[in-house]
Amino acid sequence: MKKLLFLGAGGVGGYFGARLIEAGIDVSFLVRPARAATLAAQGLRVTSPHGDLTLPVRCVTRDTVRPDYDLVILAPKAYDLDDAMDAIAPAIGKTTFVLPLLNGLAHLDALDARFGADRVLGGVAHIVATLAADGSVQQMNPIHTLTAGGRAAATHQAATEFIGLCASAKFDAALSPDILSALWDKWAFLATLAAATTVTQGSIGQVMETTHGESLLRRLYAEGLTVAQRSGASIDEAAQARALGRLTQRGSSITASMLRDLQAGLRTEHDHVLGDLVRRGQQLGVDTPLLALAHCHLQVTAA
Repeated sequence: MKKLLFLGAGGVGGYFGARLIEAGIDVSFLVRPARAATLAAQGLRVTSPHGDLTLPVRCVTRDTVRPDYDLVILAPKAYDLDDAMDAIAPAIGKTTFVLPLLNGLAHLDALDARFGADRVLGGVAHIVATLAADGSVQQMNPIHTLTAGGRAAATHQAATEFIGLCASAKFDAALSPDILSALWDKWAFLATLAAATTVTQGSIGQVMETTHGESLLRRLYAEGLTVAQRSGASIDEAAQARALGRLTQRGSSITASMLRDLQAGLRTEHDHVLGDLVRRGQQLGVDTPLLALAHCHLQVTAA
């Protein structure tokens, strides 16, 4: 595996792509013409607790992209997935793999249907990064972990090769032997964080200072965890303890990106992060009243 293509150069793709370029990996970005012009003029700029950098980058657009890549990495918002698949389609050659870094699980079904399950890896990104108004990528805390894995022998081998490339990059990379459980692990955590912070309009630390905050957070996490376990996910006790530790940390300023999108008047991924989890729970006979309440709240807000 030698040539990588990132769809977009925003918070997630821009950050990990820049770190891979810094390590000498062959990376290109598929972007819109205006973003390509900005990157050509200014380079890709990253501000990070791990060190700032400005790099010249190779860009292609929908009109110029060709099927020249071993791996295409995409991290769009879930509601933009259809457009993202259309954008990357010309880049998919006979041996190209696809690595999505989206929340939840519904995207895997869509990508499998479009490109074939034998081409689609699973991936989890743990990072808080955003695209600033000046076009730079800003990492907002020190966490920067990328996990990949496959659901069959061919995709697991591709994930192994990709994580091998990442070994020299300045972020944490891990090969998962059970990528579906890794996706469920993040989903249960993220759904709790999104539900609690959007409904209360506050940070985890602020929620924890209220009368019922800790109980609310633990019950939300239990709902999502139960759906995950009923779906066959294996989330060990250590992973559960880590999630709950972050979700109940007193004084924590952490909020969900969904809250930041909500406060900025942007679209949110509430249907994909909360709605789909509630629907899966209903299909499995799992009652998720708190997650359903949060989803209802966001549906009303969106309407």
